Amino acid sequence: MEDLYCSEAPACSEGPIALQDNTLLEDSRILNNLLQLQPFTIPPQNYFLHIQSDIQPYMRKAVTKWMWEVCEEEGCEEQVFAVAINLLDRFLCACVIQRTQLQLLGSVCLLLASKLRQCRPLSVDNLTFYTDYSVSQQEIRSWELLLVSKLGWDLAPITAFDFVDHLLCRVPFLGCDPAVTRKHATTFLALAVIEPEFLQVEPSALAVASIISAVRGLIPLSECTAALTTFAAAVNLDPHALHALVNQVDLVVEREAMLVPSPVSTQQTQQPLTPTNKQQPPEPMEFFDVQKTPTEVTDIHF
Repeated sequence: MEDLYCSEAPACSEGPIALQDNTLLEDSRILNNLLQLQPFTIPPQNYFLHIQSDIQPYMRKAVTKWMWEVCEEEGCEEQVFAVAINLLDRFLCACVIQRTQLQLLGSVCLLLASKLRQCRPLSVDNLTFYTDYSVSQQEIRSWELLLVSKLGWDLAPITAFDFVDHLLCRVPFLGCDPAVTRKHATTFLALAVIEPEFLQVEPSALAVASIISAVRGLIPLSECTAALTTFAAAVNLDPHALHALVNQVDLVVEREAMLVPSPVSTQQTQQPLTPTNKQQPPEPMEFFDVQKTPTEVTDIHF
């Protein structure tokens, strides 16, 4: 029996699923394939201007923040959130919906993305809980079919997260912990993906901007400029245009940092509510008129 015992941890357990393969990351053919495929999965137009009449940018930001919090609560892999956002944006380019259906769409996108990018898909029951049961399981399942049909079953988009490791292996930042650098870069990237202003930005450009924004201030200016030039050559983009994009990402990070509660207020808040800790129901998501609200961010509490 001992010969049949497998000591390998299951793929859905905590911790990394697989180690990085530097041979693949350093192969320029893979990066070139990503660059060639990325135009086909970028939202074709700004749907706020041409398609959606009842959906506003602040509503998308509220829903995508909620999606990010669900991914954090469920311990999803980072690609799940990126793919879910891409599916949401491409669907909104192809189908007109009402604001009351936006959180339902976000739930469906999370469900599909988890099926595609991790071994353990999100539970439909948990997704309905996170919506305060404003969305039924039957609605999620029926909209899942609607979404895949509208997207023509093209459910494997190229996201900015796909470029991070390929870029980091090309420029070793001396004096910076690679794991910390990657973590900060992916966090900045997630904050940028939430913002509607980056809706049609190329994923490769957004990945470069997030990495440079994460390390700027930690390394000398000359090294930062050289890294930006190297990244620009790797993704075939203009360094000056990327520099402007880096500044935009910096502004997003600074704006979000101002919204982080102080340690005193954090200690006074209750423990986040999860499907296994249902002490009180989460607040439902509501979209108000932007003219009547003092901010564009809707707070979501589980």
